[in-house]
Amino acid sequence: MSGIPGGILIHAYSIRIRLYHWAKEREVVQKRPAPASIPRGVEGRGLRETSSSRSMDTPPASEQLRAVARRIVTAVAERVMLRGALLAGSAGRGDADYYSDVDLLFYVDEIPPTTLGAELCERLGGTQHVRKDKPTEQFSAEEFDVGGLRVEISFWTVRWIEARLDALLDDLADFDTPSQKILSGLLEGLPLHGAELLGRWRARVAAYPEPLRKAMVERYWSFFALWYASAAMARRDAELWRQDMLVDAAFNLLGVLAGLNRVYFTRFQFKHLRRFVSQMSVCPVGLADRLESLFRLDPESAAAELERLIEEAATLVHAELPDVDLRLRFPPGTRQLPWRDPQTKNTS
Repeated sequence: MSGIPGGILIHAYSIRIRLYHWAKEREVVQKRPAPASIPRGVEGRGLRETSSSRSMDTPPASEQLRAVARRIVTAVAERVMLRGALLAGSAGRGDADYYSDVDLLFYVDEIPPTTLGAELCERLGGTQHVRKDKPTEQFSAEEFDVGGLRVEISFWTVRWIEARLDALLDDLADFDTPSQKILSGLLEGLPLHGAELLGRWRARVAAYPEPLRKAMVERYWSFFALWYASAAMARRDAELWRQDMLVDAAFNLLGVLAGLNRVYFTRFQFKHLRRFVSQMSVCPVGLADRLESLFRLDPESAAAELERLIEEAATLVHAELPDVDLRLRFPPGTRQLPWRDPQTKNTS
């Protein structure tokens, strides 16, 4: 790994992330068969629009960002032996709005000179050029503004990316870290240069490893039993802790179901919940709305809804991966009871 700082892994999907700073009873099953022609784990990438979002969304915003990105790729290719270029983020997916920026990842054999970013900024008529962190032999990143748009570019060596793919997909190294953004970013991004190289990487990532599926379920099957401790917590002025446990439970449920559905996942700067859930062919009914409801319901109702979600998720996991151990110390259905003072006489 050439001594690369661990935080550098985050940048593969979005270089805006700083290198060194890792932020009635319901039905049990909803099965929506995924189209057979689409690789497992990459189906159903649609975005649920709302009336308030349509005017801000693609195609106009995405196409404008893509036009700027293509200009930058052309300028880079004139100065660097470029192996590949990927437009990441919302502009790459095609669901950008007018708050989005340009996120470009360039793949090279050697990291270019440190003067390149300033040259590109000047060539494109940009302003406010900033180098992001200290470059290494495997990575460099910088940003600048072009016509009011924020542009973030990073350079990665091909050998480093391929080593990371080996580690993540074959060895399952760091699979539960933001490194999975490397994988989802490759699938969702828009190739702008080096179609053959990126096509090979994307095909490899699309074949979600079966061992990773089980590892994800086992890693994220961990929940604080709010249903068990609900009565006690109500007496302890512990609202911040309760909310924290709900956040952990919501992300852990998403991690379990992502693995079950062969969808890459990290909770780091997680966005687009409904688009993410739409990729799942096996999940509890109304998952996104029910997860969000956990933070609006009163504590007792939220604990009961979380309990139901975990029971439903367990049923789904057992159907797909029957050998996975899903035992919890305080399983759904259990409740903490107050202890009795042995010195107190029974007056009944």
